[in-house]
Amino acid sequence: MKCKICGIGSFADLKCAIDAGADAVGFLMGITHVTQDSVSPEEAAAMIKTLPPFIEPVAVTHLQDACSIIDLIQRSGCTTTQIQNTITPEDITLIRETLPYIRILKAVHVMDMSAVQTAQEAAVYADAIILDTRTPDRLGGTGLTHDWSISAKIVESSKIPVILAGGLTPENLAVAIERVHPYAVDVHTGVKKNGVRDAEKRKSFVRTAHTAV
Repeated sequence: MKCKICGIGSFADLKCAIDAGADAVGFLMGITHVTQDSVSPEEAAAMIKTLPPFIEPVAVTHLQDACSIIDLIQRSGCTTTQIQNTITPEDITLIRETLPYIRILKAVHVMDMSAVQTAQEAAVYADAIILDTRTPDRLGGTGLTHDWSISAKIVESSKIPVILAGGLTPENLAVAIERVHPYAVDVHTGVKKNGVRDAEKRKSFVRTAHTAV
């Protein structure tokens, strides 16, 4: 199973993710809600230039309008964007027309059963759905899990890949995968120790993901 490590904030952070074996790395840019580890598109671009082959750079953003999202993608050099906030189908169309190479991940916040319908609506225009947890002031990176039974329903009914995020850690990842059966998993705060990203926790997380059946 593929694994993305989110919130890459420095070259040391990036090396740690690469050494852990991550398949994708997320750069937090265009942020409107509380978060840690955000970077500018230029800082992301400098790091992305050093990426080895086969590791996908992902622009994770709170922005909601196409022009702003297109700008940060072009300035950073990311090839995938993860839209954490609401966005109109018209803006998605404009992003695709302007950047035909880009892959679009749409976050669906699993708060209750309404997330099933929200995911179905997002599947019409997204390349993949990422199931996350939110609070009033955070659109991700909460460290909180959500109801995995709802996530499992979304996976069962989805015609596009579903990525599981939200409160995942090396300790609960195997159970989460067994219950939800996602296409891939995503982690940010769950591989931190005392507020700092921990190399061993990252390696453990990626190893569990890659060996999942």
